Amino acid sequence: MDKNPKMLKKLFSKNLPGFTMIELAIVLMVMGIIAGAVFKGQDLLEAAKVRAVLNDFNRFKTAVIHYHETYGALPGDDPHASYHFGSDVANGNGDGIVAGDSEERGFWVHLFKAGYISSDKIPSSKFGGRYGVVSNPTDQMPGNWLQLGKENGTKANGGLFTPRQAQLLKSKAEDGGSSVSPLEGILRVIEGAGIPAGQCIQGRHFNLSVTAPVCVVLMSF
Repeated sequence: MDKNPKMLKKLFSKNLPGFTMIELAIVLMVMGIIAGAVFKGQDLLEAAKVRAVLNDFNRFKTAVIHYHETYGALPGDDPHASYHFGSDVANGNGDGIVAGDSEERGFWVHLFKAGYISSDKIPSSKFGGRYGVVSNPTDQMPGNWLQLGKENGTKANGGLFTPRQAQLLKSKAEDGGSSVSPLEGILRVIEGAGIPAGQCIQGRHFNLSVTAPVCVVLMSF
């Protein structure tokens, strides 16, 4: 290799082509458009997941209504399920509350056997986690509820949604009524099991400063 200093100086002193200001502006504009499209795509994807979750809740609730109208009992709690669907199907105790592992599992089996859902497996959502059935989740929420949370042992009560995601679900369920308290209305939101109080809900509002999945969503039936 020629290490003559004069030759090196001559080589590196040549003018090299570069970006003009117009070219640089075009590049930055294109990069901005691409970044905007990526963020918009993420928003659209999340909105689609929200719609899917609400559709699931409404579909399961409608199935429960039809089951009750047909058999006079709640799925899972039906004391005559084995008569309707065969001896291999477990009965509930008929007390009007879907509670305990047997009835919570039977909830999906009874709906499937009646033809109201396509599988007897416990369903999951587009956000992950899985759906469950819970009775009296809080003192202010008596009765039976569909619940969507992160799997936590045999339960679906772990934090699955960030407060912002839960607020978006709530807003869509209430037709834009995002000002409605998380603890009121069609869709309710609570802290996931083991989550410190105030992480999902502070007072009567979503704690939007938290970005971790700390919320569980529920719908009564």
